[in-house]
Amino acid sequence: MSTRTLALDDTLYRYLLDNSLREHAEMASLREATRTHPRAGMQISPEQGQFMALLVRLIGARRTIEVGVFTGYSALAVALALPADGRILACDISDEFTALGRPHWQRAGVAHKIELVLAPALATLDARLAAGEAGAYDFAFIDADKVSYDGYYERCLQLVRGGGLTLARRR
Repeated sequence: MSTRTLALDDTLYRYLLDNSLREHAEMASLREATRTHPRAGMQISPEQGQFMALLVRLIGARRTIEVGVFTGYSALAVALALPADGRILACDISDEFTALGRPHWQRAGVAHKIELVLAPALATLDARLAAGEAGAYDFAFIDADKVSYDGYYERCLQLVRGGGLTLARRR
């Protein structure tokens, strides 16, 4: 897992997490369940999840997109930050990886907010554009195969409304 975002020594980083992280119990549980996964480095760090949740709340997001779900930690962070009628279009190709997170979404009471589409994300995003959903989303998070980032970004620019926010994770 991405153990940290900031270049701090272990003592200072632990202090930061101990004194500023407000992590839902199911998020902590999912993070722990993912920790030993062979691809755990693909997961965002807890402070990144908290920051994304803050941004979602600040812009009043109701409809969001996530390109690249992995085990669903970031989707859980965003779903918990959304209002009761908020929704996430979660795009991934792996039933195996997303299956790890789905029980945590259920236990956190937000599974109904997450529409998981298991298909190539470019096709999913193109289908949403073809369905007339341009400008219908408030927030997008791109964290998938880096080769397709340009395509994901271009589609999200069309799908996310003016004044919305699109984040892309580099590594």
